[in-house]
Amino acid sequence: MPVTVRLATEADLAALTRLDLTYPTDRYLALERSGEPPEHTFALRWRNRVPAPMALYATYTLNDLRRALSRTNLFLVAEVDGDVAGLVMIVVPDSTDAAEITDLAVDIAFRRLGAGRALVDSAAAWAREQQYRSLWVEPRADNHAAISFYVSLGFRLSGFNDRVYSNTDHEDGRPTVFMHLELG
Repeated sequence: MPVTVRLATEADLAALTRLDLTYPTDRYLALERSGEPPEHTFALRWRNRVPAPMALYATYTLNDLRRALSRTNLFLVAEVDGDVAGLVMIVVPDSTDAAEITDLAVDIAFRRLGAGRALVDSAAAWAREQQYRSLWVEPRADNHAAISFYVSLGFRLSGFNDRVYSNTDHEDGRPTVFMHLELG
């Protein structure tokens, strides 16, 4: 199935609101600590969860997507056989020379067909053209498939934090994971 990646337009927004962005949470990264301050040892370990509920990555409204069109540095859409299959949004914070993937979302029906890879490859090519040194992302610690996907593309773990966000992402000791891809 051919995958096409292009700039998102207003005409894509309605289809993007209908993406099924659920994912299984059967495995998650847990943060383990040992030692006494200031000498801590940290380990990130995969843990299995049974039963494994499905989680929802995001829901996009038309207003959310319109704002994203005007505020992101890059907003791409992937099509598989002419159907909108996913998106990637990139922002570049003023304080860095690295681009951030704020959203990478592929409809569950189109996963494992190359749309995610095509989106990230296109985003990385754009970031290289802009002369950014790296592309970074914060995948959810309970999204084993996403973390494995980024690793398969050459992203490396570059940090973690279990106090960045005060929401439910941190039950069971799940940290925020930071990953990056060197572009140079």
